[in-house]
Amino acid sequence: MYYGRKCFKTTVSNLMSPKTPIQVIFKLTVAICISLFSVMPVTSVAQKFIDPREAGGYYKDGNYLAAMKGFKDLIRSEPNNVEYHYKLGMCYLNSNVDKAMAVEYFEWITKQPKFDYEVWYELGRAYHYANKFTSAIWALNKFKEHGNAAEKVKADKQIEECNSGIQLSKYPVNVSFENLGKVINTPYPDYYPFVSSDESILIFTTRRPGGPSQEPEVDGYYSSDIYISHAVNGVWQKPKSIGTQINTPDDEEAVGLNPTANELVIYLDHIDELGDIYYSERKGNTFSKPIRYNDVINSGFESSGSLSPDGNQLFFASLRPGGYGETDIYMTKKLPSGEWATPQNLGDKVNSPYKEDFPWLDVDGTTLYFSSQGHSTMGDFDLFKSHWISPDSNNWTAPQNLGFPVNTSGDDRCISFTSNHHVAYISRVHPDGFGDFDLYRIIFHDNQRYAIVRGKIITGDSTKPVIATITATDTKNKSVDPLTFKPTKNGHYVMALVPGIYDLKIESPGLPTFTDKLIIMDLSSFQPETVKDYSLIGQPQQPVPTPTPTNDKNKPKPQPANRVH
Repeated sequence: MYYGRKCFKTTVSNLMSPKTPIQVIFKLTVAICISLFSVMPVTSVAQKFIDPREAGGYYKDGNYLAAMKGFKDLIRSEPNNVEYHYKLGMCYLNSNVDKAMAVEYFEWITKQPKFDYEVWYELGRAYHYANKFTSAIWALNKFKEHGNAAEKVKADKQIEECNSGIQLSKYPVNVSFENLGKVINTPYPDYYPFVSSDESILIFTTRRPGGPSQEPEVDGYYSSDIYISHAVNGVWQKPKSIGTQINTPDDEEAVGLNPTANELVIYLDHIDELGDIYYSERKGNTFSKPIRYNDVINSGFESSGSLSPDGNQLFFASLRPGGYGETDIYMTKKLPSGEWATPQNLGDKVNSPYKEDFPWLDVDGTTLYFSSQGHSTMGDFDLFKSHWISPDSNNWTAPQNLGFPVNTSGDDRCISFTSNHHVAYISRVHPDGFGDFDLYRIIFHDNQRYAIVRGKIITGDSTKPVIATITATDTKNKSVDPLTFKPTKNGHYVMALVPGIYDLKIESPGLPTFTDKLIIMDLSSFQPETVKDYSLIGQPQQPVPTPTPTNDKNKPKPQPANRVH
C-alpha cells in the first residue's frame, strides 16, 4: 500500500461524529435491534448477526484492516461464499499485514466450479508478493488465456517483473538490515526516511496518532505528519514533530532532503493545495514554514524532489506534457539570478513508460538514486542508480537495479545514503516489524567502515618482548566469532573493528587477565581512530589513555584479524 498522494480528505463516519445527537444513535440502534430480532429464527443458541454492508463499507473506503476483520467473520458464517474470499484476499493485497496471506483465499476460489477469471491475475500477484515467482508466472498465464489485449499486456508486465525477481534473487547483495526499534517505529506506517550525510539527523513521515489530526481518516490511519530525530552518542533519540509551522490536521510528507539537512522538500495534500512540492529551510534546529517552488517547477503533478549537494540543481518527479508516460525525473538548474531555469527531462535512459519517483543526487555529485516501476523492477517500485556522464550535459548511464534484498517484490520507493555509502535508510514491511511500514538501516558490508584502535600493551619489564593475546568479542552480534590480535614485541597493537560493543580480554603469561568494555560508536558519533594504552600491572587494571603520537616509528601497520574457531 502506498500512503501518499491522496487527492481528497475524508474523516471517519458521520455516525461517529461528536456532532451527531446521542439520542438519535440510541433510537436508531434500538430500532435496528428490534427489527433484526423480529425476523431471526428462534434457536436455543443466539447467533451473532454479521452485516456484510459494514465490511463492504470499510472495503469501499479503503480501510482494509477493518474490512479484513469483517470478511473473516463473514467467511466463518458462510464458508462457501466466493465474494467474501475474494474481498478478503484483496484486503491482504491492499494492506501491509502480509500480502502473501492472500494466496490461500484466491487458491480456494480457483478450486470452485465457477469464478471470474480475474482471480487468476490476483492469485499471480499474491504469489509474486510471496516471492513464488514461478507459481506467479503460471497463474498469470492462466489469466492471459481469458484476458483481452489490454489485460494480456498487464499480465506480461507482471511476468517480466517475476523474471527479474528470479534473476536478481540469484545474486543477493551483501547487506544486513537493522530495524530502528520502538523508539522510532510504531504500529502505524512510518516511511520515507531521509538522513543527513553525517548521520546526525533523521527526518521521516508517519501516520501515527498524537499529531494535529484528532481523528483517523477514512482508511483507518491518522493524517501524515513529518517527524525528526537526532543522534546522540550513536543512538537515535525519540522523534518529535517537526513543528506546527509544517504539520497540520491535513497531510504533509517529507519527500526529499539535501545532504546537510538544511533544505527539506515537502509534499502537501491539503484541501486547497495538492500536487505541488514545497521547501523548508533549517536554521539551527528549526525548519521554516513551507514555501512553494515556483510555477516553472510546479507546472503539473509533482510528487518528490531533492537538491544537489551544491544547491545548484533540483531533481524532481513530475507528470507533465512531454514526458515518457507517467511521472518522470526532471532537473532544473539555478540561474545567476537565483531563479530556476526551465526543467529538463532526464531522457529515456532514466525515465520509462511507468512511474519514476524520489530522485536523490549523491554527495559525489554524479550518482542519481531514484525509484521506478519500469526498467528491471522485480515488483512495484524498485530502487535504481544512474551516473551523470557529464554535469555539463544531460547524459546518463542506463539505470542499475540496487539488487535483492535491497529491492523486493514489494514497494521499495525511497532510499537515503550517508556520505560513506556504507549505510542507507529505507522503509519496509517485515514480519518481525512493529505492524506496518518501519524504518530500517541498511549496512552494505562490501563498503563496511571500521575504526582503528591502537596503542601499547604495558607488561612492566621493557627489556623483555611483550607476549600477549587480545581477544575482542562483539556482544551484540553473537553470530560473529571473537577476533584475536597480537601486539608486536615492543607491545604496540592495532585493531580494526566495526561499530559495536566489545568485551576485550588481554592475556599474557604470568600476568592477571585484563578485561575491558570497548565501545565503537556509530552514526554521527563514529570515530575513525582511537588510541588506548593498557597496563597489565597491578590492580585494579584500568586502561591508560595516551595522546595520539605524532611520529611513532614503532607503530605497526594494521593487520587483518584472525578469527578464533
